[in-house]
Amino acid sequence: MTSYTATPRPAVHSGWYLLAFRSELPAEPTPLAVGDRALVALREDDRVRVFDAACPHRGAHLGYGGRREKDCLVCPFHGRRIALGDPARPWSVAEYPVLLWGDAVFARLTGDPAGDRGFEQAVKRYAADYPLVPAVTLPVAVDSAYVVENAFDADHFKAVHMVPGVRGWTAAPGPSGELVVEGEFLMQTSPWRDERHKEEVRWQAIRTNTVRWEYRPRFLARAYSPGVVVTEFGPEGEVHIIVTGAVPTPQGCTARVAIGVRDDQRGTLPALIAGSRKALAEDQVIWEHLVPGAPERLDGRDAPVIAFRDFCADFPAAPPAFGGTR
Repeated sequence: MTSYTATPRPAVHSGWYLLAFRSELPAEPTPLAVGDRALVALREDDRVRVFDAACPHRGAHLGYGGRREKDCLVCPFHGRRIALGDPARPWSVAEYPVLLWGDAVFARLTGDPAGDRGFEQAVKRYAADYPLVPAVTLPVAVDSAYVVENAFDADHFKAVHMVPGVRGWTAAPGPSGELVVEGEFLMQTSPWRDERHKEEVRWQAIRTNTVRWEYRPRFLARAYSPGVVVTEFGPEGEVHIIVTGAVPTPQGCTARVAIGVRDDQRGTLPALIAGSRKALAEDQVIWEHLVPGAPERLDGRDAPVIAFRDFCADFPAAPPAFGGTR
């Protein structure tokens, strides 16, 4: 058992964030933020665009009272017309890459392809068959890394969420620089089976004094940034997608969970959403009562968590705001 401390990850990294759900964005300009980076989102029919929010004239927040006028935002402070993503114009704010996957809005604070880590291709691969719907949006008083790190912490599934068993947890880099963690859950029966079947399985275990792991869902999680992890969960033929994201705030972070299922699985959505809300509430109790400054002594069972921390520490920071947009 050894002490372990990773190099601090960048406060605002260059990778993808699950920034919002489209259902959270009204028609008018909407203020958003990543840490201390002020942003403004604009809806345009089926598009969402994200820009720096600080007016290059006197720093007013364009998301609070800014008015859309053709290809500009009119600043609420002095009425200047601020161009959107056009640095050739005298007054302009930078535009950032955005990906839409179902109701989920993903953005990153640089156009540098090094921060993508294969996420854009993953969205193209999943989006048609597994459109995302919102499950949870929850402010949490903890660093955002803890929220995403949970996907790689095998022991917490047993201790916090009462999963009977986990097996074969491994971590390795993926082909595009993402982090891939894979394992298997051991459960007596599927949580999506009816209560009568679950009761029969429980009584069978009591009568025979043996436990059969009838349901062994595969767990395949890919971290594409310190703030986004995409998990395939379920046995072959029953896989659904869980996307967990965390955006830093001055008070900690905003955690979001989205669920994707195929059309033939839509009957499972209510249970999946309820389960996600329950699980995040259980985690929140732990996260918000961590003891500040307590030493950590991680061991071999924590290898995927260590791999994720190293992944975060090596992730490049986003360029500073205001560069080249005035």
